[in-house]
Amino acid sequence: MKSDKKGKPTSKQGGWTKSWAKIFLIMGCILFVGVMIITSLGTSWLVTMNPAKTGDTAVIDLTIHDTEGRPVLTTDIRVFNASYEKGEIVWYTNPLTMAVNSTSTEMISPLPVYRYDYGEASFGLFGDELNQISATLEGMKQGGAEKIVFANSDVLQREMTPEQFTEMGGNFTMAVPGDQMLLAFTTNPMIDLDDNSTPEYALRTSVITEKTTENVTVNYGYPSADISIVRLNHG
Repeated sequence: MKSDKKGKPTSKQGGWTKSWAKIFLIMGCILFVGVMIITSLGTSWLVTMNPAKTGDTAVIDLTIHDTEGRPVLTTDIRVFNASYEKGEIVWYTNPLTMAVNSTSTEMISPLPVYRYDYGEASFGLFGDELNQISATLEGMKQGGAEKIVFANSDVLQREMTPEQFTEMGGNFTMAVPGDQMLLAFTTNPMIDLDDNSTPEYALRTSVITEKTTENVTVNYGYPSADISIVRLNHG
């Protein structure tokens, strides 16, 4: 007589059944934990996924470089300290808050900055520079980084005679190409001759690019900047 083995799983079949049960249980636990994490984050995590668009506001880190590649303005304290210790004319400022893809109508905007040996001062950012930074933010995501190449930075220069250079605080005899110096730009030009208000100035770290026996050329444009979005607020 043949024995009836139907309905009696072998030990091997039972082992597979228990293994699959454990796998499903583990997967269920992982899914539950994932749901709990996403729920606790609310919708804020979506900000890092959505790119910046016109109308949004971004808090950004910024480092601007001169024609020699040296930082002249930065929100990174480590970059500032390293450059400062080399004796370079670099300025530190807090992260900037900017509207995405906005247009500045100001020719020059003063930005509060600091140096250990100078104290507090105003740094002059040109409106065109701010516009290029703001335009670059569009399409970037929170945590993203970009390098900006400023247009027409090479035309922002001034030729000075030895007398004019001395009046600016320079030493014509000792000056050599590559040296840095400060240039001051007025932020409230006096159009009315009867205006007795005190003019305000913003500084820009500039570079001597050429020197002859008759004049010295100083470039006050910046060819590039590194930016990154620290926080992005969608409008």
